[in-house]
Order: sequence, then structure tokens, then C-alpha cells
Amino acid sequence: MVGSNPHHLSYKETNVMTIQALIDKIQEEKPNSFSDEKLLSFVNEIEKDVAEQLQVETATYENIDDTDLLAPAPYDRLYSSYVKAMIDYANEEYASYENNQIQHVQDFRDFVDWIVRTKQVLVSRVPARFKHVF
Repeated sequence: MVGSNPHHLSYKETNVMTIQALIDKIQEEKPNSFSDEKLLSFVNEIEKDVAEQLQVETATYENIDDTDLLAPAPYDRLYSSYVKAMIDYANEEYASYENNQIQHVQDFRDFVDWIVRTKQVLVSRVPARFKHVF
């Protein structure tokens, strides 16, 4: 995984959030009518971008369990801001969506800055949807 490249840090030594902890956090902070499976689909969407940044194979989670997400604390906040934005978008709550999306872009940028700063990846690996914000 990450350890195959000598320039990668062992970021998994830091605290990481689990899928279950993330879903519980979302349900507490932003109560909604979506099934856990739908929330998990949102998690899978953002985890793809995280995996791309870390240059690791993308995992697709099928169950809500104690599997660790890829982004370590404190950068794991990018998951909740993304899922909250997707809940708002699906509910056509566009003002709240805009606020959560702005927060997500900042959270993701902080994550990218961290991995570039720690030489996890090259800056050219930024997902296309975020290139205009850098």
C-alpha cells in the first residue's frame, strides 16, 4: 500500500476514523432520512479521491463496519463535510449545500497540502474537480 514508496510516510500510525464512526457522526450532526447504504455510497465517492491522492488502490466499501478510512485525523473531516454536502444536494437544500461544499473544498485542500508537504504525492495528482481552487 503506502509503504511501497520510500517517500511515503506511514500515515496510518496516526488516528484514523472508521466507516462506522463516520456514519454515526453524520447521523448525530446532520440527522437525515437516507439509508446507511446511501451514506456509504457517498463515502465511497470521496474515498476514491482520497485514494487517488495517496496513490493507493481505491477500496469500495460494501459494509458499515470498523474498517479504517484512508485519510488520517485531522484531515478525516473531509469525509463528513462531503457527506453533509451530498445530503443537502439530494434534499435540494442548496444554501446549506453551498456552505458544506465550501467547507469540503477547504478540508480537501488541507488534506492535499498535508500530503504534498509530507511528500506523500506530487501536486500534479490533484483531482480535476479541485484544480481551479489551487
